[in-house]
Amino acid sequence: MKRFALAVLLFVVLLVGYWLWPILGLRTLAAALQARNAAALTEQVHFARLRSSLAEQIVAAYLRVTGRDRKLGVLAPLAATVGASIVDPLVSQIVNPENLMELLRGGKIQSELGTISFQTEELLNFSPIDAWDAWLTSEYGLGRFSIGFPADAQAIEQFRLRMQLLQWRWKLTELDLPQTLRYQFARELAKKYP
Repeated sequence: MKRFALAVLLFVVLLVGYWLWPILGLRTLAAALQARNAAALTEQVHFARLRSSLAEQIVAAYLRVTGRDRKLGVLAPLAATVGASIVDPLVSQIVNPENLMELLRGGKIQSELGTISFQTEELLNFSPIDAWDAWLTSEYGLGRFSIGFPADAQAIEQFRLRMQLLQWRWKLTELDLPQTLRYQFARELAKKYP
């Protein structure tokens, strides 16, 4: 009976540790942003996956804005993936250590897609109290974690940070943009490529 109780206790401790681990990774990301430490931010972000994620979102919105998604029908997801490689140079202007740091701190940058602001100041002030709210609204998977910011906004207006466990470290791999921002980028892209 003692072995069973010990096994259950060990399982609970491991489960709580797994739940807290990505929150600690998120806190490390926030600390790098607060310190304006580009080297530390680079260790917390997988830039290639982040660029790919943003490019696919922008191209999918572009196809909707221009009405090409209806023309392509079932091929629209394939077109979004192919189009993402075309948009990648534009996204690379946004997703580099300096610009990403500025955007995640709530600042503005200029790019070929216009003036960009993520307005994610809440990430900077990530305190233990925020960790509880974050945990309540987060989504967990095996080696995956996601959380929406700002916590009090509706899901459609939130940024969703998606982190993945890579080489025993939680890294930001995707950033789901709010619908309004995706369409803003898509309209700017449609001006350049009607």
